Amino acid sequence: MAGAEQSTAHASLKERLAERERILRETGCYEPEMKLKSEDPIKFELMYTKVVQSVLNARDVGKLVSASPVVREIGESVFGLYTPEGDAIALSPGLMIHVHTMSRMIKWMIEHDYETDVGIREGDYFFNNDPFIGGAHGPDQAILTPIYHEGKLVGWAGGLTHVPETGAVEPGGMPISGASRFAEGLFLPCVKIAENEELKKDLEILVDRSVRTSVWWLLDNRAKIAGCRIIRDGVKRLMADYGPGYYLQAVREYVEDSLRATREKIRRTLFPGRYRDVFWRGVNMPHFESLLHSPAEVTVSRDGHISIDVEGVAAAGPHPFQATLPAFEGIVFNGLVQYLLYDTRYNEGSFYAVDLKVPKGSACDPPDIFHATALWGPAFACGKAAGAALSRAWYAAGYREECHAGPAMVNSYVAGGKDMYGRSFGGFNMELTACGMSATGCMDGLDTALAEFNAEGDMGDAEVWEQALPPIYLGRSLHRDGGGFGRYRGGNGIYSLYMVPPGADHLEMGSFGAAPIFPTQGMMGGYPAPCHYISVMRNTNLKELIEKRLPLPHREGDPAHPEIEQLVQGKVEHVAGGNYVSRAIKPYDLYVQINGDAGGFGDPIDRDPKLVARDLRNGATSLETARKIHCVAVDPESFAIDVAETTRLRQERRELRKRRGVPAREYIARERETITGGQIPGPSLAMYRDVLSRNPRWTAEYREFWGLPDDFMP
Repeated sequence: MAGAEQSTAHASLKERLAERERILRETGCYEPEMKLKSEDPIKFELMYTKVVQSVLNARDVGKLVSASPVVREIGESVFGLYTPEGDAIALSPGLMIHVHTMSRMIKWMIEHDYETDVGIREGDYFFNNDPFIGGAHGPDQAILTPIYHEGKLVGWAGGLTHVPETGAVEPGGMPISGASRFAEGLFLPCVKIAENEELKKDLEILVDRSVRTSVWWLLDNRAKIAGCRIIRDGVKRLMADYGPGYYLQAVREYVEDSLRATREKIRRTLFPGRYRDVFWRGVNMPHFESLLHSPAEVTVSRDGHISIDVEGVAAAGPHPFQATLPAFEGIVFNGLVQYLLYDTRYNEGSFYAVDLKVPKGSACDPPDIFHATALWGPAFACGKAAGAALSRAWYAAGYREECHAGPAMVNSYVAGGKDMYGRSFGGFNMELTACGMSATGCMDGLDTALAEFNAEGDMGDAEVWEQALPPIYLGRSLHRDGGGFGRYRGGNGIYSLYMVPPGADHLEMGSFGAAPIFPTQGMMGGYPAPCHYISVMRNTNLKELIEKRLPLPHREGDPAHPEIEQLVQGKVEHVAGGNYVSRAIKPYDLYVQINGDAGGFGDPIDRDPKLVARDLRNGATSLETARKIHCVAVDPESFAIDVAETTRLRQERRELRKRRGVPAREYIARERETITGGQIPGPSLAMYRDVLSRNPRWTAEYREFWGLPDDFMP
């Protein structure tokens, strides 16, 4: 046994965790000596490939056991292997924001004396969906099991899936109307749900009587347990093949190896300095309307360290658009892993290379456990602001391909009640994971490609969603002109049109995830993605149209005169922003959902006209956008480019910009008059009063920038 293990052979888990934290704090290293890698790097790497294979196998098997299309079709799951103290050694692809959330669950149990007061034994399985402990919200449900060797705990295996129903006040587990945690359904905070490999029946009864569609929750539990057992069995084989001493030393070195690689990648690819950006989220609930400030200040040091400070973020409030600290940590590291650390080991080492500063009491770290955290909008926005700031650091270092505009904001419908077969149900359609991809400094974003939190995202087959949830697709198509315009355009999301089927007489539908303000910024002259919206058409003549075999709507068409209004009679309700509290909807009513457009990069009039013509042929953009935004003249029939007219349009646009432009000093003076003259619009005024009253450093710098008195308050 290695020396480090000998010194902790008889220590409690709490003592081992404290010792590991001490070493990291005092040395800056997770495992100061990399003996095994230096002695035999091939053996070291070979064992790691087997570790990774075990978590990949666990995820693949878990997807097959699950009954939920959210897991089977979309892949909303992640499995991992952990050290005895709870640090991630290796994780599967999938829900990448959970690099640290299951770690937090393990450490929470250790710190709350589960080893002595609850008991941790071989064959035990612990369940958690309390987002203040780990995970991002109630639907993020994790199961962990300890791994023992000769009576000694040598690690943990864990799995997490996104379960589409929690018994919340609205179906789907992410209620837009939730003003507190008590609206978000059933929470089981680190509960032992199985002993000696046997699930506890009383806890299964609790779930069955507490949620609308219990089969998804209960079968996902079995999916996670199956995956955990695959990982656990794999570890036991590794210990038999390599020896327990080698295994326990190697897994710590894997974490340290990732920590060192992260620091080196930061040092090598990011230009040192301080970078700032800001995004926003809006809340449009019946009882609460506000604008939520979401800034990020990123400091890149020359020695390969990143600090991310979100002082100035909005306060927590009576709404679901806030996140727990575990969720915020996950969002930040999800972005870092995908954009920066894609070629390093995916484990806890990356977490230890970054310093996060999050104000307590903010929408990214609420003051108590009773706040609603279902939708975590400002945390997502702060993560995007951090990504935009890092893009400027890449740009300064010459890495154009790494620079990216704002990632897409997701949006999804939820539904619940009785389906056409009389069965109680609740859930949401998660085709939202097929968002447009951000434009970068060298290429367009891909259409309907991924969601930032799940880079393997898929929209799922329409037929599968129709088996799981009653709404029927009349159309699913590319959201034309959805992605932000630019030299490189953002990827377009999805336009989906659903019909409530006959027989679904007791159904409610709603939407979550967007805001009445543009959700995704462009970069370096690129346009933001537009606001999402939903449309609900009630009391339609759709039944008559179907019986007479008349044309039906299938796509958006002209946004000013969409197909549903041209072809169907009924009362239309348009909801800007996409947040829509669940309410009753009847058979033959129509429901329109827009999801997931990404930001553009660079000046739109610098776009290659050939790319504009290509987008026209593919239906990704419109003639109006081609001429008015990109200043490209294209024949509407042949899509041939009129080079002379395009040159004239672009020169005309540049001259117009010169006439309309004002010097920076003049612009700043004008905006200062707006601020001091009390002309800030209501939602923005409330936002600035909030952040200026709670963030001393941010407030001082805001006043200094605008040349305001030290006691200024709008």
